[in-house]
Amino acid sequence: MARLLREFLRLSQTVFATTVGSLRHNLGLAVLSVGLAFGVWLIITDTEHPTRTGVFPVDIALEPVNMPEGLTLGATLGDVALRIEADEKLWDELTASDFRATVNLLGAQIGTQDVEVRAEVLLERSDVRIIEIIPTLHAAGAPSGTVRVELKPLVSQVVPVSLDVVGMPPMGYEPSEPSVDPDQVVVSGPEELVGRVSLAVAEVDLSGATTDVRQTYSLVPRDESGFIVEGVTLDPSSVDVEITVEQKRFSRVVVVSPSLEGSPAAGYNVTAVEVDPASVTLLGPLELLTVVSFVVTEDIDITGATSDMTRIVYLTGLPPGVTVSGAGTVTVRVRIAPGQGEATFGVAPQWEGLATDLRVVSITSLVQVTLQGELPTLRNVSPDQVTVSVDLTGLGAGTHRLEPQVNAPTGLQVADISPTSVEAVVESAP
Repeated sequence: MARLLREFLRLSQTVFATTVGSLRHNLGLAVLSVGLAFGVWLIITDTEHPTRTGVFPVDIALEPVNMPEGLTLGATLGDVALRIEADEKLWDELTASDFRATVNLLGAQIGTQDVEVRAEVLLERSDVRIIEIIPTLHAAGAPSGTVRVELKPLVSQVVPVSLDVVGMPPMGYEPSEPSVDPDQVVVSGPEELVGRVSLAVAEVDLSGATTDVRQTYSLVPRDESGFIVEGVTLDPSSVDVEITVEQKRFSRVVVVSPSLEGSPAAGYNVTAVEVDPASVTLLGPLELLTVVSFVVTEDIDITGATSDMTRIVYLTGLPPGVTVSGAGTVTVRVRIAPGQGEATFGVAPQWEGLATDLRVVSITSLVQVTLQGELPTLRNVSPDQVTVSVDLTGLGAGTHRLEPQVNAPTGLQVADISPTSVEAVVESAP
């Protein structure tokens, strides 16, 4: 074992001596090799993880820290733009919340002073670096990377809380008076800004609300004209609001019953009545809606009408407290048409076509003709407008039964003839 250890030490001394001698005679080459190796490493690293340098596209809001007691900002600090270096793949994933920009006001006094701006990356990674800070409100002639800060005495006053209620619950639902806690808040800031604030306003949206509202809403300082006052703070900055939403009016769909007054002209009938819409929605207390099954229209006078009538009429007869959803009117069309009927006339038959050497001894004295058609037309027909004739052409002496031909006024049809044949007795003329 001792012999092996001596051989190892001797060999190590030989290698070390050789290496030192080589470096002593080739020092420049060794340095060059190390530099080339480092350059190759940088190229490979940059190729695998390319970086991007530029101004971050979103400005970062400046925050004051260590504000002296009893002082406040006389004007906003503005924002800062950041020139950064970041991994190319990470660049598009960065957001404004990944950075923070501050001004340290520890020891600051009332008045105007230039304060250094500091920025930091909030991500726990080394491939994002801030290269330059560019304040948007940098004062001319001030040191680079600073912002001009104005400090004023802090004043406070109490202002009432007001609710700006927008929207309404659905039809039939009614909101109660809101309950607000607290109903006053403290507004703090520069004297000239605090003096402008008259109300702390919370916006409450009741659109579509059918249940009670119990929610916390943020407050906004506003002046007498309703404009927002920037640069002040509210304490507390939110309020608890309770609003009871109760269904006071219910709805029910009922049919519309048209009310007609008078009668059409003689011989005319009402064939149909059309209502648009045929049903409407009533709104009101539940106990009243349960007793209403239909709603009627104003009277529509159809006295003497001979054609269709269209009227827009109001709905009437609703109990007090019940209303109609919508315009409260409907369109009623009354269809009026002539009535159909029959009339019977007794007509003496006439003959024609008898030879000159013959004469009619006797013929059926009366034929009952029943006509069918519109009543107004039938009412105006006189007996002489209906004719019955028989054709004796080519007949000789004797007794003949012939089918009569009836001529009726235009628009009427022959419904029946009685008797259906006419008996004519013909003999030779003396």
